[in-house]
Amino acid sequence: MTLIKNPYTIGSPIYTPEYLFRREIIVSFIQEQLTSKSKVIVLHGQRRMGMTSFVNYISRSVSVDGFIFVPLSLEDKHHYSLDEILYDFARDIVDWLGISGSTITIPSQEDLKVQPRLFVRIFLQQISDRLEGKNIVLLLDEFDVLWDDTCSEINPFINFLISLIHREEKIFIVLFLGRQGNSLEFISDLFGGEVPHQELGLLNKSDTESLITKIAEGILEYEPEAIEEIWELASGHPYYTELLCFKLFQQARNLNLWNVTRQDIKGIIDESLEIGEAAFVSTVEVLSTREKLVLYAVAEAQKEATKSSKSNIVNPLVILERHHGKLARKMKEELTKAAEHLVNLKFLQKIGEQKLGKNVTPIYKVKIELLRLWLLKRVSLTAEIETINELFPQKSFIDQILNSGLGKWMRSHNN
Repeated sequence: MTLIKNPYTIGSPIYTPEYLFRREIIVSFIQEQLTSKSKVIVLHGQRRMGMTSFVNYISRSVSVDGFIFVPLSLEDKHHYSLDEILYDFARDIVDWLGISGSTITIPSQEDLKVQPRLFVRIFLQQISDRLEGKNIVLLLDEFDVLWDDTCSEINPFINFLISLIHREEKIFIVLFLGRQGNSLEFISDLFGGEVPHQELGLLNKSDTESLITKIAEGILEYEPEAIEEIWELASGHPYYTELLCFKLFQQARNLNLWNVTRQDIKGIIDESLEIGEAAFVSTVEVLSTREKLVLYAVAEAQKEATKSSKSNIVNPLVILERHHGKLARKMKEELTKAAEHLVNLKFLQKIGEQKLGKNVTPIYKVKIELLRLWLLKRVSLTAEIETINELFPQKSFIDQILNSGLGKWMRSHNN
């Protein structure tokens, strides 16, 4: 008996265009921006939204008159020196364009270390001649690995790229950002003004249903209730949706039962969380410490509400105070801002409000249920709560007294 290959893909880029949903919107956006001569274009979204798949698709399948697309990856290059990046990129460009290395001069890494502009004057000039003056669009995947969370440590390649864009008329760039945070504002500051950008966000319900059913069409059948359950768990996140379908296909093949019910999905959640571990980690690791704390607290609030007969979800600050004790005013302000930012990043969804003392505060849920289940399984809020003391160091009891009115009175009477 021949083993039926699992058509769902996890952990590797998608190369089948019809399974790359939203591609028409993304391609139209890029074509429009290049036609209007936008030098810097940004595609952004959460991790595991299919960034690399879009880099591959655009470079292979998109056509814009007068432009050539070249895919380049900065993955694992955050600590590379400028000469290392330029030398690697020169070789990648030659390979992608199918140019024989013996017919073109690539400056040595040693020469690039002394004179980085040789990359432009010698190498890119030769490439331009080969392309008969066509514009070159560099598709830079994982661009946001080049700076830290505070934007204080910046790889020198960024300044080189800014200079390149401003000086070279025929060089364009598309930046792929998988760590939103303040990335868009930072990019705008770097390039001297707002840059056109498009989000690679969650799929709508119709596209999600197509992703579920079309990939295994003719082999695996999904009952409507099963499709609805996958939607409820993954909320249109393409990776998490395909993760569930991948496990469902495995289960169907093992049991030789090719009709998926809602109950089937209940049986593969734990295994899905396990094999998707790396994806969940990479999605959350880009958040700031404050944002992680709030996200964990919201997940905990939902869990406690599920156990409670009242089923009331509370504000995450209430959860944090239960574990830590009373939060100072500054802590509350910063954690509240973090919660608002998580809503913008599509990690949280505001679902209502509650009255706390004299104030009305928002309440949230984790937008993607599968992520919430993973958080509850892998993260201990009790352990993470210690980071509050690191974020907001507390003065000792003696210091508090000395800085109080009593302390000032004591000092004045000792002089």
